[in-house]
Formats: sequence, C-alpha cells, structure tokens
Amino acid sequence: MDLKTAKIIAGVGLVLGLLGFIPGAGWALGLVSLILFLVGISNISKIVGDPNVFSFFLIPVILWFISIGILPLVLGGSVFMILGGRIFSAGATVIAGTIVILALAIVAAVYYVKAYRLLAERLSVPVFNTVATLYKWGAILFVILVGAILIFVGNILAIVGFFTMPDQLQKTNNSQNSGPTT
Repeated sequence: MDLKTAKIIAGVGLVLGLLGFIPGAGWALGLVSLILFLVGISNISKIVGDPNVFSFFLIPVILWFISIGILPLVLGGSVFMILGGRIFSAGATVIAGTIVILALAIVAAVYYVKAYRLLAERLSVPVFNTVATLYKWGAILFVILVGAILIFVGNILAIVGFFTMPDQLQKTNNSQNSGPTT
C-alpha cells in the first residue's frame, strides 16, 4: 500500500470516529473507524520504517478495551455490595475502579501525544505536533470539560493533517548538514 492510500484510510477512520456517537449505528461506526484508522497507521508505520508509529497508536486502543472491561466489573461489583448491605465497600470499589480507569486514560493520552509527535517528525507534517499539544492539554484539562473540547479540536486537526499530508515521503538531504559549518 502506498502513502496516499494509507493516509486516506487513516483519515476516513478518524472521520467515522466522529460519527461514533450516532444512536444505534454509533458502535458499528466506531468499530469500523478504529479498524480503518489502525490499518492506515499500520501502513504508514511500515512506509516510514518506524514500528513505534503503529505501537504508540495501538497501546491506547488496548488500554481503552481494558477500561471497557473494567467498567462493568466495577459497577456490577458495587451493585452486589450495595445489595449485600456493604455500602461503604461499594463506594470504595467505585473509587478504586475510577482511579484505575483514569490512570489508564492518562497513560493512553501520553501515548497519543508520543504517537502524533512521532508522526509529525517522520512525515514532516507540523500539524501533528499541534494535535499532540491539544491532546496533552486536553487530557490535563479534561476534568473541567475544556479538555474534551481540546481533544475534539485535536481530532479535527488530525483529520486535516492526514488529508493534507504529502502523498509520498519527502527525501531529506543530510549530506549538507554533515560537514563543518563556518
């Protein structure tokens, strides 16, 4: 697969991800979005010759699935504790589960920032650095809702980045930087 096709697949995946909140079909769009994005990123990673590009995007996806698995366990366990009359234990379970999920979200955000910075470097597309900055501040400010807006804007910019990046890798000429400077 060439870079042109890979960038379109990744971009379309991100666009479909924005539609993931549509009632009824949202889960299917979200799944298709995730698959397309990862296929596009996998191919971009191979084209630029850096497996970290794909790995840094894959880790947050894995952490997201782990969080989805933890959530029903925490909620179900706390319901059984409440039914058993152990209200304080239920509260502690919810707090512990929330802390674990937040920790996973923080680690995921760190990897998204690394991934977009690496993508900016490997493809010479500076908009991905802006996306990384928006993700970083979005994760920090998520508690006050401003962060969610920053992450949303970051996703929009990432879409712009994928659709405007070059169709081929730019060749860099390091020979001019190898000699002594005067």
